[in-house]
Amino acid sequence: MLRRSTLSLAALALAALLAPSASEAVPVLTDNFDSEGLALNYNAFANWTVTDGTVDLIGDGFFDFLPGNGRYVDLDGSTGDAGVLNSNATFGAGNYVLSFWLAGSQRGSTETARVSYGAAFQDFTLASGDPFTPQAIAFTAAAPFQISFANFGGDNIGLLLDNVSLEAVGAAVPEPGTLLLLGSGISALALRRRRAS
Repeated sequence: MLRRSTLSLAALALAALLAPSASEAVPVLTDNFDSEGLALNYNAFANWTVTDGTVDLIGDGFFDFLPGNGRYVDLDGSTGDAGVLNSNATFGAGNYVLSFWLAGSQRGSTETARVSYGAAFQDFTLASGDPFTPQAIAFTAAAPFQISFANFGGDNIGLLLDNVSLEAVGAAVPEPGTLLLLGSGISALALRRRRAS
């Protein structure tokens, strides 16, 4: 009886040790805009709301400045009033990595966009001909937050946005329950060995 329970505890501890660690990134938002409709001054996004102006959803042959990239967002719509693209979801406090692709306007002007994540933000300036380039921001949010993308200006020419992803990242330490199970299994094995001798 002692042998079976000892082996069970050891197996349980090993399984807990091999379980995914808390340091793995967990996607909480992913959007490449390919399931959206194509339109100038678009505001029917599944994951986003446009405020303070307009954005265009282009690509796939419709004002497709960078063919082969599916659908993407021009952050300065067609009304002379650049919009702000806000996430519909609010995310909790914690550690995150926000990644996205930005490209230049492809129409002759250098543009700047602000990426906001809660109380923090980062500005990105790209020349007109810059291709889609992956960007990533690692940050810690102390309070619930939303993500937003806003192009500066209002000339109907904005940076292009695609492939937005937000991942929650845990601490890279074993969870207390994992350590407890592992310690119990090792203790039980040691006790069994001691009684057998």
